[in-house]
Amino acid sequence: MNKTLLILAFLLVHHFSFSQSYKVGQFEDNEITLSEVPYEQDAPAVVLLSEGNSRFFSGLLETTHFVRLKVLTEAGKEYADIRVRYYRGDNNTEDINGVKAQTTNFTNGKEETTKVSKDAIFDVDMGDGYREMRITFPNVQVGSIIEYQYKKTDKSITFIDGWTFQNKLPTLVSRYEITMHPALEYKTIGQGQNYYTKVEKSQERDTYQWVMRELRSLKEEPYMKNYRDYVDRIEFQLSQYQTGSGNGYQSGSEWKQVLNSWEVLGDELISIYSQKGYYRSNPIEKEILDTDLSGATQQEIASKAYYYLRDNYRIEGEDWIYPEQSLNQLFKSKVGTPVELMLALMGMLKSLGITCDPVLIGSKGYGRSDLVPFPFLNQFDEIVLLTELDGKSQFLDLSHSDAPFGYVDLDKHVAGGLYLEKNKSGIVPIDIKHSSNAVYYSQVKWNEEGELVMSSSHRKYQYEALNYSQEIEQLQKKNEDLAKLFEEEEGVVFENFKVDNLVKEKGVLTINFDTKFTEIAEQDMIIFSPLKFSSFSKNPFTQEYRMFPVDFEYAFTETYNTTVTIPEGYELDDYPLEGGYTIDGGFVTFVYKPSIINDNLNISARFSVTKPLIPASEYANLKYFMESVASKLSEPVILKKKIAE
Repeated sequence: MNKTLLILAFLLVHHFSFSQSYKVGQFEDNEITLSEVPYEQDAPAVVLLSEGNSRFFSGLLETTHFVRLKVLTEAGKEYADIRVRYYRGDNNTEDINGVKAQTTNFTNGKEETTKVSKDAIFDVDMGDGYREMRITFPNVQVGSIIEYQYKKTDKSITFIDGWTFQNKLPTLVSRYEITMHPALEYKTIGQGQNYYTKVEKSQERDTYQWVMRELRSLKEEPYMKNYRDYVDRIEFQLSQYQTGSGNGYQSGSEWKQVLNSWEVLGDELISIYSQKGYYRSNPIEKEILDTDLSGATQQEIASKAYYYLRDNYRIEGEDWIYPEQSLNQLFKSKVGTPVELMLALMGMLKSLGITCDPVLIGSKGYGRSDLVPFPFLNQFDEIVLLTELDGKSQFLDLSHSDAPFGYVDLDKHVAGGLYLEKNKSGIVPIDIKHSSNAVYYSQVKWNEEGELVMSSSHRKYQYEALNYSQEIEQLQKKNEDLAKLFEEEEGVVFENFKVDNLVKEKGVLTINFDTKFTEIAEQDMIIFSPLKFSSFSKNPFTQEYRMFPVDFEYAFTETYNTTVTIPEGYELDDYPLEGGYTIDGGFVTFVYKPSIINDNLNISARFSVTKPLIPASEYANLKYFMESVASKLSEPVILKKKIAE
């Protein structure tokens, strides 16, 4: 997406030198002999050194980048094609120059260096102002060390991206250094577990340095789709700068603030929304006279207003904090972006006497796991609404055309945001209330043909229902069997599906179906697993090490109730025993209770996630917990034929 670049336009003439810890083509013995990464032995390649040195000069920020990378396996050769994206825009906002690169091989103790030709260093236009600098290294072999360096200039110095320490490959040393200008004062924004526990910091006058060592590669991990929010990174936000007569910095000149207060920042956004007509003083009556928005409660009124907009307007475009259309343009076009429709909903609710105001948030995946504790607008990218309905606070969202009233997109489930109210804007916590649960009922019996059949009814609510509804709709659009909702298993047939989808109206979905165990007939010993349909009957966490937190996205409970009717001529030989598990902190719990009443075996179980974000430090405990849950849910019931007396 195109984000507005804030560029500070004044000339800085002060020059600084910066340090350099490497020399191109000069290697340590341990770099030459390294054949695998001790802490990540399956790595195809390794970043031996990644370094950045930044300085201000002539109104720009210039950063010299250097990377030394070693290929360890055949698969590692693909990392010898380098791509660096940057934003040039219409004004050369960013630019890359001074690119140098080479490949070094070691044959019989002799170094052989091949320089990368100019033809193998080129730029590609990626559209929307973005370009990509690419390097193709020659003569790359297992054991090759490739090196490249370049200078990147940036006119936008209000916010400095700084440095990301981790890479797609394990990194032995990642170092960043910046020399500050005395006329500029920045706030430092650090992020990531390693940043707070492993970083080595140093300072000499106006030069600051951060070093991290032995970093693991960035890899996808189950239940973490927004790892960008947790990578080890350092950034800088300009808070004030010094001005004087003439060009550049002069002693005794005035300091000008860049960062204001939360109140001022909030008023600036309210002013933008007001100019577009979303904060108009007269009620929005003309546009809503055609529909009945009356109700016995504020909850009912707000729900009607929500469904009126959702069902009569098309949601289209990027979810962002700035509206493009005015309110009147939106009413005419009946097509709007999520922020435009949400601000329209806000205006309608205010007209109906309901308190409602926007809250700016930094959504999941936008690059930050926590709010920056000072008025920094760039940390926000989306909004939600905060209403007061019948004396209770409730957050609203209108970014999905198929979502029921009260649904807030999962990427907006963050810890806090900036509440916008004239002269009173400030940070508020975000706690989204919902009941995203699932209930599974099953009855296991023998049919008239002597086959074992489990008749099931699965009912899901809110987030669980919406996710399941989308899966079902995708299969139905392709005319595919709903049996694909479940893992294929030999000797098991899923049939007789019936779906009652009330997600849009009530946030509830019910699916009824039969599971036929075709290979189980009247045998001497019958073995089957009555709860194996659960998504947690297999442990999703198999990696030995976890880098990022586990994010279940929302709290939920799955309840299982299964009744097994013991057929005539059989008796219960074995069944799972009662059990219960949890981990420190109460993030997750599981209970399992069987009981026998007459000729029925009743099994009830409950799996609950009460705190959906689980820190990586708890991964070992969570992995063991989930393995225990999976084992319990997969345990079989065993029936055997009675011995004739």
